[in-house]
Order: sequence, then C-alpha cells, then structure tokens
Amino acid sequence: MIAKKKLITCIVPEKNAINGAKGLREKFDLQTINHHFARGVGKSSPLVARGVGEKTEKVVLSVTVDAKMADEVFEFLFVEADIDRPQGGMIYMNAVRMAGGELVIPEQDKTE
Repeated sequence: MIAKKKLITCIVPEKNAINGAKGLREKFDLQTINHHFARGVGKSSPLVARGVGEKTEKVVLSVTVDAKMADEVFEFLFVEADIDRPQGGMIYMNAVRMAGGELVIPEQDKTE
C-alpha cells in the first residue's frame, strides 16, 4: 500500500522558523522536523538600486505529513512563520509517495 504524504518546505528568517517548529510540535504533535541554514543575496532590498543585493541568512524548514492534514499544516505554517507579509519568506508543498516507509520513485512514461 502506498501512503500519500506531502513535503512542506518553508524558507524564512530564523526567529520565524523557531515559532513555526514550536507550533508544529504543540498543535500537530509533529516531532520530526528538518531544518538547515541557507544564505543568499536578495534583490528586493534598498541596496538593489546600487546593484548590490542584501546578504541574508534564512532557515529552510521542512516537514513530511499525511496528505489528509497537509493543507491545514501548510496554512498554519504560512501564518505562524509570518510568511503572509512582504519579504516574510516562501512556502511550498509537493507530493511524496512512500510504500512501506520507503520512497517510491515513479517510473518514467515509456511513450516519450
């Protein structure tokens, strides 16, 4: 039997990631949350007029949940991690197919 899961990933400032992770534990009892730091150059800062982006460090927070609860968790993170404001970060979700706890890689379409 293939379990339907969703991977939710958000890229936000560190304090917002901490709030989001804490909320996932408290509200949804999710204990397995992956996070790591990323650094990049943004082009929507006041320095862009000079041709220089602003160097920022963000946290990439990801969690895998059952497809049934994915929309609720997505909406919760969107609000709790303060993404619903300008330059608040970004969030996205994609499907993950698992069978017996193992990742299932879909076969390629042979008609191509």
